[in-house]
Amino acid sequence: MINNYNFKSIFKHELNYFIKYKRSLGLKYENEIYRLHYIDNILYKLKLKNKAITKETFYELTKRNNMQGENYARQYGVTKDFCKFLISNEYKNIYYEEKKFNIVNNYKPVIFNDKEMNLLFQAIDKNKNSYINKKYYKLYYSYSIIFRLLYACGLRISEVLKIKVKDINFNESTIHIIDSKKHVSRLVVFSHSMKRCLLDYIKVFEIKDGLLFTNTKNNMIDDSTLRRFYDKILIHSNLNKNAHIHDLRHIFCNKAFNQMLEKGYDENVVIVYLYKYMGHKTITETEYYLHFTDYNKHKIIEANDTFSKQLYEGVDLNNA
Repeated sequence: MINNYNFKSIFKHELNYFIKYKRSLGLKYENEIYRLHYIDNILYKLKLKNKAITKETFYELTKRNNMQGENYARQYGVTKDFCKFLISNEYKNIYYEEKKFNIVNNYKPVIFNDKEMNLLFQAIDKNKNSYINKKYYKLYYSYSIIFRLLYACGLRISEVLKIKVKDINFNESTIHIIDSKKHVSRLVVFSHSMKRCLLDYIKVFEIKDGLLFTNTKNNMIDDSTLRRFYDKILIHSNLNKNAHIHDLRHIFCNKAFNQMLEKGYDENVVIVYLYKYMGHKTITETEYYLHFTDYNKHKIIEANDTFSKQLYEGVDLNNA
Protein backbone atom coordinates (compact mmCIF):
# COMPACT_ATOMS: atom_id res chain seq x y z
CA MET A 1 0.00 0.00 0.00
CA ILE A 2 1.36 3.41 -1.00
CA ASN A 3 0.82 6.32 1.36
CA ASN A 4 -0.86 9.34 -0.21
CA TYR A 5 0.92 12.59 0.55
CA ASN A 6 -1.65 14.68 -1.34
CA PHE A 7 0.49 15.33 -4.37
CA LYS A 8 -1.57 16.76 -7.23
CA SER A 9 0.68 17.11 -10.28
CA ILE A 10 0.92 14.75 -13.23
CA PHE A 11 3.75 13.00 -11.33
CA LYS A 12 1.75 12.49 -8.12
CA HIS A 13 1.91 8.68 -8.21
CA GLU A 14 5.62 8.69 -9.05
CA LEU A 15 6.34 11.01 -6.12
CA ASN A 16 4.59 8.60 -3.75
CA TYR A 17 6.54 5.65 -5.13
CA PHE A 18 9.76 7.65 -4.87
CA ILE A 19 9.22 8.08 -1.12
CA LYS A 20 8.53 4.37 -0.73
CA TYR A 21 11.69 3.58 -2.70
CA LYS A 22 13.85 5.84 -0.51
CA ARG A 23 12.47 4.28 2.66
CA SER A 24 13.09 0.80 1.29
CA LEU A 25 16.77 1.74 1.32
CA GLY A 26 16.61 2.29 5.08
CA LEU A 27 16.28 6.06 4.90
CA LYS A 28 13.85 7.90 7.15
CA TYR A 29 13.06 10.33 4.32
CA GLU A 30 10.67 12.60 6.22
CA ASN A 31 12.35 16.01 6.00
CA GLU A 32 12.49 15.65 2.24
CA ILE A 33 8.73 15.34 1.79
CA TYR A 34 8.13 19.09 1.92
CA ARG A 35 10.80 19.46 -0.77
CA LEU A 36 8.86 17.01 -2.91
CA HIS A 37 5.74 19.10 -2.32
CA TYR A 38 7.70 22.11 -3.61
CA ILE A 39 8.47 20.11 -6.78
CA ASP A 40 4.87 18.92 -7.04
CA ASN A 41 3.47 22.46 -6.75
CA ILE A 42 5.67 23.76 -9.55
CA LEU A 43 4.84 20.81 -11.79
CA TYR A 44 1.15 21.37 -11.07
CA LYS A 45 1.37 25.06 -11.96
CA LEU A 46 3.16 24.22 -15.19
CA LYS A 47 0.10 22.17 -16.21
CA LEU A 48 2.17 19.53 -17.95
CA LYS A 49 0.24 17.29 -20.31
CA ASN A 50 2.95 14.65 -20.65
CA LYS A 51 5.17 12.98 -18.07
CA ALA A 52 8.38 14.64 -19.18
CA ILE A 53 10.90 16.90 -17.50
CA THR A 54 12.68 19.04 -20.04
CA LYS A 55 15.80 21.08 -19.48
CA GLU A 56 13.64 24.17 -18.98
CA THR A 57 11.40 22.34 -16.51
CA PHE A 58 14.40 21.09 -14.53
CA TYR A 59 15.72 24.66 -14.30
CA GLU A 60 12.30 25.81 -13.15
CA LEU A 61 12.29 23.16 -10.42
CA THR A 62 15.76 24.04 -9.18
CA LYS A 63 15.93 27.82 -9.49
CA ARG A 64 16.93 29.53 -6.28
CA ASN A 65 14.07 31.93 -5.56
CA ASN A 66 14.50 32.57 -1.83
CA MET A 67 16.51 29.42 -1.15
CA GLN A 68 20.14 29.84 -0.16
CA GLY A 69 23.14 27.77 0.82
CA GLU A 70 22.41 24.34 2.25
CA ASN A 71 18.66 24.70 1.77
CA TYR A 72 19.11 25.23 -1.98
CA ALA A 73 21.65 22.41 -2.23
CA ARG A 74 19.28 19.94 -0.58
CA GLN A 75 16.35 21.02 -2.76
CA TYR A 76 18.52 20.59 -5.84
CA GLY A 77 19.62 17.16 -4.65
CA VAL A 78 16.06 15.91 -4.04
CA THR A 79 14.98 17.16 -7.48
CA LYS A 80 17.94 15.49 -9.18
CA ASP A 81 17.34 12.22 -7.31
CA PHE A 82 13.69 12.20 -8.34
CA CYS A 83 14.65 12.67 -12.00
CA LYS A 84 17.20 9.85 -11.76
CA PHE A 85 14.53 7.66 -10.15
CA LEU A 86 12.22 8.30 -13.12
CA ILE A 87 14.99 7.44 -15.58
CA SER A 88 15.80 4.22 -13.71
CA ASN A 89 12.14 3.26 -14.11
CA GLU A 90 12.40 3.80 -17.88
CA TYR A 91 10.58 7.11 -18.13
CA LYS A 92 11.52 8.96 -21.31
CA ASN A 93 12.39 12.62 -21.82
CA ILE A 94 13.64 13.20 -18.27
CA TYR A 95 16.43 15.75 -17.94
CA TYR A 96 18.71 16.45 -14.99
CA GLU A 97 22.13 17.91 -14.28
CA GLU A 98 24.84 17.04 -11.79
CA LYS A 99 25.94 19.90 -9.58
CA LYS A 100 28.27 19.42 -6.63
CA PHE A 101 27.81 21.22 -3.33
CA ASN A 102 30.01 21.32 -0.28
CA ILE A 103 27.57 20.60 2.55
CA VAL A 104 29.00 20.24 6.03
CA ASN A 105 27.26 17.61 8.14
CA ASN A 106 27.00 19.06 11.64
CA TYR A 107 25.16 16.08 13.07
CA LYS A 108 26.76 14.84 16.28
CA PRO A 109 25.39 11.65 17.84
CA VAL A 110 24.54 11.57 21.53
CA ILE A 111 26.60 8.77 23.08
CA PHE A 112 25.02 7.53 26.32
CA ASN A 113 27.21 5.88 28.95
CA ASP A 114 26.34 2.61 30.70
CA LYS A 115 24.40 4.31 33.50
CA GLU A 116 22.33 6.31 31.03
CA MET A 117 21.61 3.22 28.94
CA ASN A 118 20.38 1.42 32.06
CA LEU A 119 18.05 4.34 32.82
CA LEU A 120 16.76 4.23 29.27
CA PHE A 121 15.92 0.53 29.35
CA GLN A 122 14.45 0.75 32.85
CA ALA A 123 12.01 3.37 31.56
CA ILE A 124 11.14 1.27 28.50
CA ASP A 125 10.51 -1.80 30.69
CA LYS A 126 8.50 0.18 33.24
CA ASN A 127 6.27 1.40 30.45
CA LYS A 128 5.90 -2.15 29.11
CA ASN A 129 5.04 -3.61 32.53
CA SER A 130 2.34 -0.98 33.07
CA TYR A 131 0.42 -2.58 30.19
CA ILE A 132 0.45 -6.19 31.43
CA ASN A 133 -2.96 -7.77 30.70
CA LYS A 134 -3.96 -4.66 28.75
CA LYS A 135 -4.62 -4.04 25.06
CA TYR A 136 -1.22 -2.63 24.09
CA TYR A 137 0.96 -5.04 26.06
CA LYS A 138 2.29 -6.86 22.99
CA LEU A 139 3.14 -3.58 21.26
CA TYR A 140 5.14 -2.19 24.17
CA TYR A 141 6.72 -5.57 24.84
CA SER A 142 7.89 -5.53 21.22
CA TYR A 143 9.34 -2.04 21.75
CA SER A 144 11.44 -3.37 24.61
CA ILE A 145 12.90 -6.00 22.25
CA ILE A 146 13.28 -3.63 19.31
CA PHE A 147 15.39 -1.16 21.28
CA ARG A 148 17.59 -3.94 22.60
CA LEU A 149 18.22 -5.12 19.06
CA LEU A 150 19.04 -1.58 17.93
CA TYR A 151 21.52 -1.14 20.75
CA ALA A 152 23.00 -4.63 21.12
CA CYS A 153 23.27 -5.48 17.41
CA GLY A 154 23.91 -2.04 15.91
CA LEU A 155 20.95 -2.25 13.54
CA ARG A 156 19.06 0.47 11.70
CA ILE A 157 15.38 1.04 12.57
CA SER A 158 14.22 -0.09 9.13
CA GLU A 159 16.25 -3.30 9.46
CA VAL A 160 14.70 -4.25 12.80
CA LEU A 161 11.15 -3.48 11.71
CA LYS A 162 11.48 -5.69 8.61
CA ILE A 163 12.82 -8.77 10.45
CA LYS A 164 10.76 -11.89 9.82
CA VAL A 165 10.75 -14.97 12.01
CA LYS A 166 12.37 -16.98 9.22
CA ASP A 167 15.31 -14.52 9.14
CA ILE A 168 16.43 -15.63 12.61
CA ASN A 169 18.68 -18.66 13.07
CA PHE A 170 18.65 -19.47 16.78
CA ASN A 171 21.15 -22.31 16.38
CA GLU A 172 23.73 -19.92 14.91
CA SER A 173 22.58 -16.84 16.89
CA THR A 174 22.29 -14.84 13.66
CA ILE A 175 19.76 -12.62 11.93
CA HIS A 176 19.76 -12.34 8.14
CA ILE A 177 19.30 -8.67 7.22
CA ILE A 178 17.94 -8.72 3.68
CA ASP A 179 18.27 -5.96 1.07
CA SER A 180 18.91 -3.12 3.48
CA LYS A 181 20.32 0.34 2.75
CA LYS A 182 22.00 0.49 -0.68
CA HIS A 183 20.72 -3.07 -1.26
CA VAL A 184 23.27 -4.63 1.10
CA SER A 185 22.35 -7.94 2.75
CA ARG A 186 24.34 -9.36 5.65
CA LEU A 187 24.32 -11.54 8.76
CA VAL A 188 24.40 -10.01 12.23
CA VAL A 189 24.87 -11.95 15.45
CA PHE A 190 23.22 -11.64 18.82
CA SER A 191 24.28 -12.56 22.32
CA HIS A 192 22.94 -15.40 24.47
CA SER A 193 20.94 -12.88 26.51
CA MET A 194 19.37 -11.44 23.36
CA LYS A 195 18.54 -14.98 22.24
CA ARG A 196 16.59 -15.57 25.47
CA CYS A 197 14.73 -12.28 24.97
CA LEU A 198 13.74 -13.17 21.43
CA LEU A 199 12.65 -16.71 22.33
CA ASP A 200 10.61 -15.48 25.29
CA TYR A 201 8.89 -12.84 23.15
CA ILE A 202 8.04 -15.37 20.43
CA LYS A 203 6.77 -17.85 23.03
CA VAL A 204 4.64 -15.36 24.99
CA PHE A 205 2.80 -14.14 21.89
CA GLU A 206 2.90 -17.44 19.95
CA ILE A 207 4.50 -15.89 16.88
CA LYS A 208 4.85 -18.54 14.18
CA ASP A 209 5.86 -16.70 11.01
CA GLY A 210 5.74 -13.38 9.17
CA LEU A 211 7.01 -10.14 10.66
CA LEU A 212 8.55 -10.47 14.10
CA PHE A 213 7.15 -7.10 15.20
CA THR A 214 3.73 -5.74 14.24
CA ASN A 215 1.41 -2.97 15.36
CA THR A 216 -2.09 -3.48 16.78
CA LYS A 217 -3.45 -3.95 13.24
CA ASN A 218 -0.89 -6.67 12.55
CA ASN A 219 1.00 -4.47 10.07
CA MET A 220 4.61 -3.31 10.10
CA ILE A 221 5.29 -0.80 12.87
CA ASP A 222 5.74 2.73 11.52
CA ASP A 223 9.17 4.15 12.34
CA SER A 224 7.70 7.57 13.14
CA THR A 225 5.61 5.98 15.91
CA LEU A 226 8.76 4.40 17.31
CA ARG A 227 10.57 7.75 17.22
CA ARG A 228 7.78 9.48 19.13
CA PHE A 229 7.89 6.72 21.75
CA TYR A 230 11.66 7.16 22.08
CA ASP A 231 11.28 10.92 22.57
CA LYS A 232 8.79 10.25 25.36
CA ILE A 233 11.14 7.76 27.04
CA LEU A 234 14.02 10.27 26.91
CA ILE A 235 11.88 12.79 28.77
CA HIS A 236 10.78 10.25 31.40
CA SER A 237 14.39 9.18 31.90
CA ASN A 238 15.68 12.76 32.15
CA LEU A 239 18.12 11.99 29.34
CA ASN A 240 19.37 14.24 26.56
CA LYS A 241 16.29 15.15 24.48
CA ASN A 242 18.49 15.80 21.45
CA ALA A 243 19.29 12.09 21.14
CA HIS A 244 18.03 10.13 18.13
CA ILE A 245 17.25 6.44 17.79
CA HIS A 246 20.05 6.14 15.23
CA ASP A 247 22.48 7.16 17.97
CA LEU A 248 22.04 3.66 19.42
CA ARG A 249 23.88 2.36 16.36
CA HIS A 250 26.70 4.78 17.10
CA ILE A 251 26.75 3.66 20.74
CA PHE A 252 27.01 0.02 19.67
CA CYS A 253 29.99 0.84 17.46
CA ASN A 254 31.68 2.88 20.16
CA LYS A 255 31.19 0.14 22.73
CA ALA A 256 32.29 -2.69 20.46
CA PHE A 257 35.33 -0.86 19.08
CA ASN A 258 36.67 0.14 22.47
CA GLN A 259 36.16 -3.28 24.02
CA MET A 260 38.01 -5.06 21.25
CA LEU A 261 40.91 -2.63 21.47
CA GLU A 262 41.08 -3.27 25.22
CA LYS A 263 41.31 -7.00 24.48
CA GLY A 264 44.29 -6.40 22.23
CA TYR A 265 42.79 -6.70 18.77
CA ASP A 266 44.42 -4.76 15.95
CA GLU A 267 42.51 -1.56 15.17
CA ASN A 268 42.70 -2.09 11.40
CA VAL A 269 41.26 -5.59 11.68
CA VAL A 270 38.45 -4.33 13.88
CA ILE A 271 37.49 -1.57 11.42
CA VAL A 272 37.48 -3.94 8.47
CA TYR A 273 35.26 -6.38 10.33
CA LEU A 274 32.82 -3.66 11.39
CA TYR A 275 32.65 -2.26 7.89
CA LYS A 276 31.15 -5.58 6.82
CA TYR A 277 29.13 -6.16 9.97
CA MET A 278 27.44 -2.74 9.82
CA GLY A 279 26.50 -3.17 6.17
CA HIS A 280 28.56 -0.23 4.92
CA LYS A 281 29.70 0.18 1.33
CA THR A 282 33.09 1.66 2.22
CA ILE A 283 35.55 1.83 5.11
CA THR A 284 35.00 5.62 5.15
CA GLU A 285 31.37 5.11 6.21
CA THR A 286 32.53 2.96 9.11
CA GLU A 287 35.17 5.46 10.15
CA TYR A 288 32.43 8.09 10.41
CA TYR A 289 30.97 6.09 13.31
CA LEU A 290 34.36 5.28 14.72
CA HIS A 291 33.39 3.73 17.92
CA PHE A 292 33.11 -0.02 17.39
CA THR A 293 34.41 -3.59 17.64
CA ASP A 294 34.78 -7.21 16.69
CA TYR A 295 36.71 -9.61 14.70
CA ASN A 296 34.63 -12.72 14.49
CA LYS A 297 31.15 -13.88 15.39
CA HIS A 298 32.02 -15.49 18.70
CA LYS A 299 33.99 -12.46 19.87
CA ILE A 300 31.04 -10.14 19.16
CA ILE A 301 28.69 -12.40 21.14
CA GLU A 302 31.18 -12.53 24.00
CA ALA A 303 31.66 -8.75 24.03
CA ASN A 304 27.92 -8.15 23.76
CA ASP A 305 27.27 -10.26 26.85
CA THR A 306 29.74 -8.23 28.88
CA PHE A 307 28.23 -4.82 28.19
CA SER A 308 24.52 -5.54 27.89
CA LYS A 309 23.78 -8.48 30.18
CA GLN A 310 21.73 -6.60 32.76
CA LEU A 311 19.60 -4.88 30.12
CA TYR A 312 17.64 -8.07 29.48
CA GLU A 313 16.27 -8.52 32.98
CA GLY A 314 13.23 -6.36 32.23
CA VAL A 315 11.95 -8.72 29.56
CA ASP A 316 12.49 -12.00 31.39
CA LEU A 317 9.47 -14.31 31.44
CA ASN A 318 9.46 -14.26 35.23
CA ASN A 319 8.64 -10.54 35.15
CA ALA A 320 5.89 -10.83 32.54
